[in-house]
Amino acid sequence: MKVNKMKTIDTILWLVFAFFCPTCEAVQKVCESELDTIVRAAIRNNCTGKENFKILLAIRLQENGGPGKEFGIKHPRAWGTNLDTQAGWAAVTIVNTRQRWLRAGRPCDFIAFLGLRYCPPEDDPVGFRDWVRNVKILSKPKGGE
Repeated sequence: MKVNKMKTIDTILWLVFAFFCPTCEAVQKVCESELDTIVRAAIRNNCTGKENFKILLAIRLQENGGPGKEFGIKHPRAWGTNLDTQAGWAAVTIVNTRQRWLRAGRPCDFIAFLGLRYCPPEDDPVGFRDWVRNVKILSKPKGGE
């Protein structure tokens, strides 16, 4: 019996996904056709902790960008590319920002700290406030558990 390696990999990815984020509010809303690409980008960039992954999905919903702008990453090498590139850059941003946050001694809530980089208040104070609030809401477990 020949085993389809891609099918096996996809199954493993979905099992990992289901383990990390089974009831996250964001999971319920992210388009199913995007999840495989987002999961692969998260794993490839070590954005695999449960909280980090929920935040990644929440950012996708908050940014809600069209093709090549899905995660709102404006770097010239990411803007106007594709979902995989956008998800990868967002995942790396989360991972690197969490490391900076830990080194800084956890000066505030992580999502607020992430928002300082992802949606700087000096660029748009109202946008920053809304971004932080919405990402917090979207990354919470479904039903507020």
